[in-house]
Amino acid sequence: MNLDVVVCGVGGQGVVTLGRVVAGAALREGYDVRLLGQSGLSQVGAPVMVHLRIGAPAGPSPKVPLGAADVVIGLERMEALKLAPYLRQGGTALLSDEAVRPYEARFRPQRYPDRQCVEAAFSGERVLWIPALDLARRHGPPAYVGAVMAGALASVSNVVDRDQLVLALRAERPQEADAEVEAFFAGYEFLTGADD
Repeated sequence: MNLDVVVCGVGGQGVVTLGRVVAGAALREGYDVRLLGQSGLSQVGAPVMVHLRIGAPAGPSPKVPLGAADVVIGLERMEALKLAPYLRQGGTALLSDEAVRPYEARFRPQRYPDRQCVEAAFSGERVLWIPALDLARRHGPPAYVGAVMAGALASVSNVVDRDQLVLALRAERPQEADAEVEAFFAGYEFLTGADD
């Protein structure tokens, strides 16, 4: 089984951490993993994108080709627009219903997209909106948005095991593990409706 994922958001949301957690979980399961992080100004508010390829073997390049991502994860609405070209037909877009307003949007607020604009960019593919910031804040700081979205990913993909994702999350930041795992399960349960 293979899984190609592209994650996009802004600095401070946990985009890179989310990529490392999913990669760590896949490695624990014995998958081949390619991880590529791309960031703008490498600071809070700047665009950040992570490409993640998991498989046996993973793709030859760490960059997910356009139209090939099984899942795209958008942690911020404007940045999520950049993900639409990556999503394959029949893929899933997991989008946080958060408006962080990256630097670009601060200079042109009239061009900030609403939900309908973002959904239209995905041309009828499966788009799931998650109130990730709200769920993250119930368990800790806004940076837990990444943990919430990792839980959402676990609910729609069977390639990386949910329990392995939890172990990888605990290993990434052990001092915050309990709260982040709660945020992870908030994202998981939001989409599954399960309370296990």
